[in-house]
Amino acid sequence: MKDIENGNRDRFKISSKDVKWSVSVFMLSAISAFVFGIVAYILMLAFAEPEPVSEVIISTASAATAKVVVTSNYISPMWAIFIFNSIAASCAVIGTGLFMMVHQMLISDISIRPKYRLYARFSVLFEKIIMPVNRLLIEITNLVDRDFSSIGRSGQDKKGTIWQYCGYGKDEYRMFAYMIPYTVPLLILIVNGFLMGILFAFFTFNGAMTGFQLFGMEGIAIGILYNVIYFFISIVPHGIIEIPIILVAAALGYRFAYIQAHDVTDKELFNGNDIEILKKDASYIFGTTKEYILSGYTWKMLGIIILTLLVAAYIETYMTLGIVEKVMQVLDGYVDSLLT
Repeated sequence: MKDIENGNRDRFKISSKDVKWSVSVFMLSAISAFVFGIVAYILMLAFAEPEPVSEVIISTASAATAKVVVTSNYISPMWAIFIFNSIAASCAVIGTGLFMMVHQMLISDISIRPKYRLYARFSVLFEKIIMPVNRLLIEITNLVDRDFSSIGRSGQDKKGTIWQYCGYGKDEYRMFAYMIPYTVPLLILIVNGFLMGILFAFFTFNGAMTGFQLFGMEGIAIGILYNVIYFFISIVPHGIIEIPIILVAAALGYRFAYIQAHDVTDKELFNGNDIEILKKDASYIFGTTKEYILSGYTWKMLGIIILTLLVAAYIETYMTLGIVEKVMQVLDGYVDSLLT
């Protein structure tokens, strides 16, 4: 019995595969945002002025950091940075589990539709309107996840089943149930990767423009190098801790999401046509969620993540700026020598 319990706990432990997934999503988001930013700059430079692109990037970055800036008016910047990074990490770990409560809400909603036909009609109309978005997500998931295709399509007629009161069938709901667990870790990785990518594009392009204005064509490489060094030296001292730990937090969420998604296929969840069967499947999902959230391993990892983020916040507040100033003094001296 103990071996079974240990096996259940062990299934939530992350492996190198889970971390690689986090790194891949983060890097793909960052690279995509960088390419998008550079292309936008080039197009604006060719047909108008590049300043609007910079303004959009600055506004986006300001919006992302506004919560920390505002909170810093009331508490130490270190604690403000720590609090919001901890919230992000907690969302990736615990929020991924809590998000699965959506099944119980959706199944409860479906259960009342036979009694309230007018409500059911409006619900079906709304669901049919948003169905193209769901189909797009299905196509994207089918391209990036080989296991997703194992859900298949039954092609069963909805008439005479609980699904006749929905704007979708059980096949669509099962696909939705497979995709939904990945939502939170994906959003956290994509948002962070996107911000990193567009900021890197901002520094790269503006470095090239400054270098060109100072030294001509030969100065483009110098300008890019100067800004790239500034960009990375502003991130590396604390980011070398902060970024990997956020990736680990997302990997924990991904591990849980992977288990939930494959339970849909392996255990044939939400494959019934009766509301009571669907309620049992939702209860099974809830049971796995509860097991994950109450797992000692989950809380141990979250504790390590939060403590590590505290160290990163301390470095960012009290050490990063000093390191940046020292490195840039040396770099400014080199640039001054080129100008004289």
